[in-house]
Amino acid sequence: MRRLRLWTAQLVLLALIVTTAQAPELFELVSVKAMGPSSGEVLARFGSGCDGSFPRLENRRFNVTTTAYALITWAYGFNKNGGCGFVTNGNFITGGPSWIRTERFAVQGVMPDSAPIPSIGAFLNGDAPVLEAMLRGMLADRFKLAVHREIRDARVYALVTARGGARLTAARDGDQVSLGIEQRRDASGLTVNHLIVGRMGMTYIALMLGNITRRPVVDRTELAGEFSFDLPFAPLDAKPDDASAAASIFTALQEQLGLRLEDSRAPVDVLMIDRAEKPAEN
Repeated sequence: MRRLRLWTAQLVLLALIVTTAQAPELFELVSVKAMGPSSGEVLARFGSGCDGSFPRLENRRFNVTTTAYALITWAYGFNKNGGCGFVTNGNFITGGPSWIRTERFAVQGVMPDSAPIPSIGAFLNGDAPVLEAMLRGMLADRFKLAVHREIRDARVYALVTARGGARLTAARDGDQVSLGIEQRRDASGLTVNHLIVGRMGMTYIALMLGNITRRPVVDRTELAGEFSFDLPFAPLDAKPDDASAAASIFTALQEQLGLRLEDSRAPVDVLMIDRAEKPAEN
């Protein structure tokens, strides 16, 4: 009988250890406040639902003002593929009410002392699983979010090295961190786009190429490290008479950087929203 009681106690202790290890991490305190609609111009530039806001993480406080749609992309692991822009270009989150893509919310969450504190860079690169779990818990509790996943075969561009190899310039210590598109006029007065990259890895370069081509881009170059460059290219909607302004993004990548965008398909996670409710403020 004593041996049976001992075995029972050990099993209970083991169950408690397993339950504790598997329990989802949660914010200690959470505040959510409605901030009204995001501007249509911002949504158009970054993609439907993506308003371009970056979170802050200071003294264990996670703080951001953005859409529920962007929060969902961060919470469910899409940062590993380039984040919100990648998702919206491929329509990899479907369903749910329209306000999740247009209404902004100020979210503040206090992380517990036991939780590892990632850098914002690690979080935006998809290397912060505990913080992602906390965001999932917050969305389920405050937004009543319910989702399920499906695997779909999606049409994408594969970013690969061209014949002869890549000709990228490695970032130098003095390079500023930058990623964006600038429009300039050439000597003929024609508009030329410039892809400006400073101290960025291939994940973010692929993300910007997806925004340019309006199709998800999957990095298959296997190129490590950070790069800096200024790549001129013609707008996608350039008229035939403007062809001399610059090469297309496809030609510019190959001729100047030794990279190529190939038509491809890839299995991707698609998140289906079953339910979402506007949160009560606190």
